[in-house]
Amino acid sequence: MAAGSSLLEEARRTFPGCSDLECIQRVAARVIEDLDERPPISLEVVASYRDIVSVRLEPLPFAGSLTPETSGLVMRLNSRDPRGRRRFSGFHEVGHTFQPGYLQQTLFRCNPQPSNPSSSANPEQLADVAAAELLLPRRHFESDLSRAERGWDGVIGLAENYEASLQATALRAVQLSDSPMLLVTLEPGFRKSERASLGAEPKLRVTSSVSNGNFPYIPRNKSAAEGGALLRALEGEIVEDTTSLLEFDIPTDRLRVSARLFPYADDRGEFHQRVMALFWYAGKRSAA
Repeated sequence: MAAGSSLLEEARRTFPGCSDLECIQRVAARVIEDLDERPPISLEVVASYRDIVSVRLEPLPFAGSLTPETSGLVMRLNSRDPRGRRRFSGFHEVGHTFQPGYLQQTLFRCNPQPSNPSSSANPEQLADVAAAELLLPRRHFESDLSRAERGWDGVIGLAENYEASLQATALRAVQLSDSPMLLVTLEPGFRKSERASLGAEPKLRVTSSVSNGNFPYIPRNKSAAEGGALLRALEGEIVEDTTSLLEFDIPTDRLRVSARLFPYADDRGEFHQRVMALFWYAGKRSAA
């Protein structure tokens, strides 16, 4: 490595045809390979390898931070967050050490929500991509995913084995599935125009959706149809069914859906009812 170069800058020179997203994935995968780590990947081992001298759990107003101090780099994680979220936040902070400039500033992780990589990238997104590769490394996860049961039973088992959050694991499953898959997250809420209306009832609405195949776009705030599988999941039913996207007024071929209620508390301690649904085309898996 050239003197003073970051691992990302070195990867750019080694793989000139790759985007920064691809380069950061390669860097993270190489770290796991060099350490010969196997799931569940040790955050402490990876952090130490990147010269982070201390990982501290503290009640923080944000998810995590990485601070250069006289003793060396110190990582702080929010002790109030669930373990799976803390681990993603920790690997996110490690991901900053792959990028230029991390020794000159304190870095904060304010919203630990793993996202689907897009064509453009900024330092926070690059750190998220690194976190996904470190926490759920492709070389192990693809093989485990191919053997896992489809739907939430399989995702829950993988999350437990990798000590990751359900959201991060489900998103990784969508990204690395050998056939098209769609993840839709919904919560009860109002359209902007409804918020001031007296007597308006909240509807189960889409907060995010990601897919790895030829699924149609599902708009944010799109409401789920009354009486459908997603409303049943909101009521606490474990849904494993054959359906389509007509619940969103979108015609599709026959799909399988696995949907469940996964409540959570946000950073302010407010409780949210959240439905997460996995969709895939009915039939056999495609060849990898």
